Amino acid sequence: MTRPTLVDVARAAGVSRATAARVLAGGANVNVQMSAAVEHAAKTLGYETNSAARVLRGGRAGAIALIIAFNELDSLAGTFFTSVLKGAADALYASEIQPVLLPADHDDSDRIPRFLRSRAVDGAIVILQHEITHLAETLATSPVPIAWVGRPRIALAPDAIVVDSDNYGGGALAARALADIGRRRLGIIAGPHDMEPARDRVRGWRDELARLGIDSSSTVHGEFTMESGSAAMARLLQRHPDLDGVFASSDLMASGALRVLQASGRRVPSDVSVIGFDDVVVAATSDPPLTTIRQPLEDMGRVAAETVLAVIQGRQVDRQPILATTVVQREST
Repeated sequence: MTRPTLVDVARAAGVSRATAARVLAGGANVNVQMSAAVEHAAKTLGYETNSAARVLRGGRAGAIALIIAFNELDSLAGTFFTSVLKGAADALYASEIQPVLLPADHDDSDRIPRFLRSRAVDGAIVILQHEITHLAETLATSPVPIAWVGRPRIALAPDAIVVDSDNYGGGALAARALADIGRRRLGIIAGPHDMEPARDRVRGWRDELARLGIDSSSTVHGEFTMESGSAAMARLLQRHPDLDGVFASSDLMASGALRVLQASGRRVPSDVSVIGFDDVVVAATSDPPLTTIRQPLEDMGRVAAETVLAVIQGRQVDRQPILATTVVQREST
């Protein structure tokens, strides 16, 4: 049998070729009955659209790019990226949209923006954008809608799509959790100075401690890595050796902090309680397992996908949703 053509679909549906093409390209302003007839005919005949031709005609590509830092591919298990990617992919699958994975290297400044300009995808979701700062400004001016999971370091347009968790509220939750178990000599291992989510976690932490009448001055900064968490914990212990509670702004940092505390003879949680942030796999597998502030990472990916699809389809939607954080109690407190 020969492969069915657009003309075959139009003839079976009883419509013109132009109408069939418009329906299959996702066009609006087509009679509901005609649309249903075209879709039924296409399914019955086994017609598959030519995505490249559809893009040339100005239709939708039926694909969304998922942009990640290239080095994240080395550590798919246990990172922020994994759960967000799963949530986004699940939502795209449910909408019959093809996800296209685009790893971004530090030396890559034009390949991905050029790909987006080609209209081979209808939009994009940027995951872990703090790892690809060099691309953020170019991506922000992309001709296709971009959904950011977390707020990037650059200034965005007021109507930008940004899906984030309640970082400020998460910092406050960490402070309250340590205070509630009687910890008073507290320190925070904060994230990078130039990342708004990291700053929000510090603000929530400090405001809640101020409300509780607890000193919040013990602060060191690092990157969101295990090695940086170890180095930051060593600095914090050197300055404040009597600490009895630590909030690390990511689970990877907290895991690194645990190693230093144990090496220094400080028992967790008997001598020092530790709380992380994210609730990725490393939190449950650390020794001891980490109490942490959970970001709803899969939900963030799902909402990012649903939001960018809504914008592409011209629907009104909250472009900057903030998802709640919660405490996950384990053995480090």
